[in-house]
Amino acid sequence: MKITGRFLVAGALALLLGAAGCADLNVTNPNAPDASRALQTAGDVESLISGSFNTWFNGSYSYSGPGLFLSNQSFQHVAPWANSGMVFYSWIPRPQVVNDVADQFYGNFTWPRYHNYRALAAISDGLKAINNNPAIATQLGDSSTQRIKAFAKFVQGMAHASLAILYDQGFVVDENTDVTQAQTPVDYNSLMDAAMGYFDDAISLATSGPSFTIPESWMAAQVTNTELVQIIHSMKARYMAAVARTPAERQALDWTAIINEIDQGVTSDWVQNQDPHQGWYNEVVDYGTYPGWQMMPYWVAGMADQSGNYQTWLQTPLLDKQAILGGNDIVIQTADTRFPQGATVATQMQNPGTKFRIPDPAVDDWSITGTWAKPERQTWRWSYYWASEYEPYTYWVDFDHAEIRATAQQLLKAEGMYNNGDMAGAAAIINLTRTAAGLNATDAAGTNTSCVPKLPDGSCGDLWEMLKWERRMNSRMVGLYDATWYFDDRGWGDLFVSTQTQFPVPCQELQLLNMLPCYSFGGAGGDGAAPVSTYNYPDETR
Repeated sequence: MKITGRFLVAGALALLLGAAGCADLNVTNPNAPDASRALQTAGDVESLISGSFNTWFNGSYSYSGPGLFLSNQSFQHVAPWANSGMVFYSWIPRPQVVNDVADQFYGNFTWPRYHNYRALAAISDGLKAINNNPAIATQLGDSSTQRIKAFAKFVQGMAHASLAILYDQGFVVDENTDVTQAQTPVDYNSLMDAAMGYFDDAISLATSGPSFTIPESWMAAQVTNTELVQIIHSMKARYMAAVARTPAERQALDWTAIINEIDQGVTSDWVQNQDPHQGWYNEVVDYGTYPGWQMMPYWVAGMADQSGNYQTWLQTPLLDKQAILGGNDIVIQTADTRFPQGATVATQMQNPGTKFRIPDPAVDDWSITGTWAKPERQTWRWSYYWASEYEPYTYWVDFDHAEIRATAQQLLKAEGMYNNGDMAGAAAIINLTRTAAGLNATDAAGTNTSCVPKLPDGSCGDLWEMLKWERRMNSRMVGLYDATWYFDDRGWGDLFVSTQTQFPVPCQELQLLNMLPCYSFGGAGGDGAAPVSTYNYPDETR
């Protein structure tokens, strides 16, 4: 779609930066001076660029963004409350994305777009100041100049990649973009290509000049230039895989290149000190694990069950699904030690798993029955299980949270090996976390004597399903809007039927850029709607 007209991208960026409407861009406003007059010192520039990662962070992990409802859509967790679009967008049958500024959840799917472009605008202004004013680079010194440029290119990569995995199209914006000229939006693959270029620029800058250390205040972690390079390689692999909208696109990715990035990436978890009082508040993790705000639905978690309870739950009509059916508790009985152990609710309450548990109403803030509310919001949400992995984060305390988890990266590598035909290599990686969770090892043939996962049709999952199971168990609420399950499920074909596979350009932006009409994705029969999932859940077709 070609954009015509003057100042269109400038106007769009003004919108993304929070402007209240269209204005004559040639009028000088002394109360809002342009960057060339505002950025006169090294401190000005460093402050502007150093804050760009926090802008990206808040665009990804805010309660106001899409992370919570994407998590619900992929059954990574569910909530009994309607906040942040969680109930609306996980409703079955799935609705179309409401691309209307008047809609109450319009801000949730547009939030990342505005924040990523704000970060890009800040970086563009900062780099222009350095390039156009030699005195600023002199004030910074060689090491600080190298640091700030490498950091800027890294965040340019993060912002463009984050846009690419979520929206169908967007603009490539950097310090060389003349926003007073008509621009052409590019599709998500081109956005991702641009992101990879910025990542590579950052790697080159971080490895070709003086060493440096990024202060903790910039990224919620102190990072050396060597560590930054490892982080970038890991990010490249993560985003390269996440951009695919369909199984065909995901399988067609250059998995050899993705594996190469992983091998050059982090070798242990990259952890940030997420202090809400310092602007590093991951609200998706907080609200997604908060007592009374989360349950682990049976759709995916039930595949651990060996008792037949899961199959009983699946065969129950959608609006009759509950955690108690016919007087019997739907208890997941499994050898997987990430889940509570035992055959009854009482036993499992006393024997929590390493990642999931049944809360005890005698000691927990919210009992199970406290979350079994609002039956009109569909009782398939009701479950005995809570995810307990991040519970320490739910009380506004400093929390060391992994933005990149090494095991998740290795399991992404296993997917690459699988797609490249190296089944033995994939099995070896799968077994590292599988056997640690009490399950029997698998092999290149996909032997599954533990029968975890046990699929909706009652069969024991093959090597591919065991790979997906381990990836899910080790990527919950880590990176990618804290909704890695959504992006993986999209590429694996596992999203529930009619779930949107991407988001449109926000209607307000389309109006500003004369790109009307507004459009949307998802919903039954809609463009960009997921087909019936590979699991063929009974409620997808009946």
